[in-house]
Amino acid sequence: MLIFLIEDDEALAEGISFMLEKEGYETERFSACSDSRRALEQTQPDLILLDWNLPDGSGEGLCRWIREKWPMLPVIFLTVRGDTRDIVNGFQKGADDYLVKPFELEVLYSRICALLRRAGQAGG
Repeated sequence: MLIFLIEDDEALAEGISFMLEKEGYETERFSACSDSRRALEQTQPDLILLDWNLPDGSGEGLCRWIREKWPMLPVIFLTVRGDTRDIVNGFQKGADDYLVKPFELEVLYSRICALLRRAGQAGG
């Protein structure tokens, strides 16, 4: 099972990747929209974890692009943007779930498993 992690905070990305790989998932990490777009054109993961604020663009725009091409691909926003308007906007742009930083890795893992179950894939 492959998860794309699009996050520019290196320490957070490392922690999430470590946790997911410990649980048996394969992860590919990206720190920018451009790299993740190129990778998505080549390989579709089972789920995407997406930061809102990226150095070369907005996760919001990337999420819209993902939805246009792969409408059923599960996407979870991971962001510091916790305002109600931002959360609603994230869902309106196509996110399946939205987690405000800081968060517990166990909560993230539970949400990943729930989304993968709903998508008809295995999820711990």
